[in-house]
Amino acid sequence: MLKYVILLGGLLLAGCGFQPLYVAHDDVFNQTAAIQIEPITGQEGYQAELILQKRLNPEQVKVAPKYKLTVTFHSPTYSNQSIRGDNLATLEKMSIKATYKLVNIQKNKVVIESSVDANGLYNLIKSPYATVTHQEKLYDNLIQAMADDIATHVLSYFKGVKP
Repeated sequence: MLKYVILLGGLLLAGCGFQPLYVAHDDVFNQTAAIQIEPITGQEGYQAELILQKRLNPEQVKVAPKYKLTVTFHSPTYSNQSIRGDNLATLEKMSIKATYKLVNIQKNKVVIESSVDANGLYNLIKSPYATVTHQEKLYDNLIQAMADDIATHVLSYFKGVKP
């Protein structure tokens, strides 16, 4: 019985035009392997570079670069979201923006130019160490989310799908 349910589910997904983005498509991964990721400054840059390399070239194939990806992270902004009766903030919002550009090196043409942003909240606690730990963890999570968004957009471009 379970076989029939799985088969029926597969047929329904195939009928609606669903195509998973990260299924190994040799043509897409051959093109994304040819992306040279420019060094991104700062600790967040190193983290984002690793994520982008894993997403865009999972097999770590060495090919001559045809595209150049440039990513710039902007400084985060902070805003108080919750104020206690004694005028102390208890919750803060962090917002980060990154701009990126994918350039076809051979044609010297920009093929993608866009930006991503991410927002998150963290608690302001009496312990400064705990507050800084929450802030740093949120920062890492937002950088990872933005790098994933950039990789998805680039993969969508090469697959011919609008993100």
